[in-house]
Amino acid sequence: MSTAEATGNEELFDTVWQNAIANIEKITSAPDDQKFLKSLAMGGSVGAESLVSTSPALKQYWGNGDLQTATKLSLLFSMLMLSQLYRWVQQHPPESLVALLPKEVTATRIVHIFDGNPDEAIEDFFHFDAQVTCDLEKHPHLVHTCSLLMARCSEICGHPCINWSKVKWPVIEMTHLVKGAITDSTPMRSKIDIDAVLNSINTGSQAMTSYYSRG
Repeated sequence: MSTAEATGNEELFDTVWQNAIANIEKITSAPDDQKFLKSLAMGGSVGAESLVSTSPALKQYWGNGDLQTATKLSLLFSMLMLSQLYRWVQQHPPESLVALLPKEVTATRIVHIFDGNPDEAIEDFFHFDAQVTCDLEKHPHLVHTCSLLMARCSEICGHPCINWSKVKWPVIEMTHLVKGAITDSTPMRSKIDIDAVLNSINTGSQAMTSYYSRG
């Protein structure tokens, strides 16, 4: 990626982040609540920027990018951060974390933070939350989550890969997808792109926890 492309991405996602901050401060005035929501938005925007910068396929679909697409990707990744956070809290309840609302309530708040489509975004949240749970129970990896997430991100960037109406969540094996569900498997089966998705999820998670710790 050229310096100009990297700078353009950085500016777009910084605008997404600043818009999210402004919306969070409209939603709540409680400092702990603001820090919690900002940490999710930070993880989402950082993870999304990482993916469009490191996935060869997504860089192609992303092109020069735009604010609307950057915002949609950040919303999707923030939902992933929420899923991870609630799963972590269930396993290791921390003493310092702000009291958590039901995850579907927090998911709805995240939608408003990014001015997203409520029906679409909440559906994405529950689908990928279920997929991560399934992968963790049945596989030693998140490759199915990453493949499906790559398809969803590609679609957001203008390159549909899956007819989602034909997908039964969670997907236990990719071979279980009914005939005709996958319209372009190329970005979903590229190891480089799948690794980029996993690395971007991890990068977003690190940014989320770092922001919350120092916020």
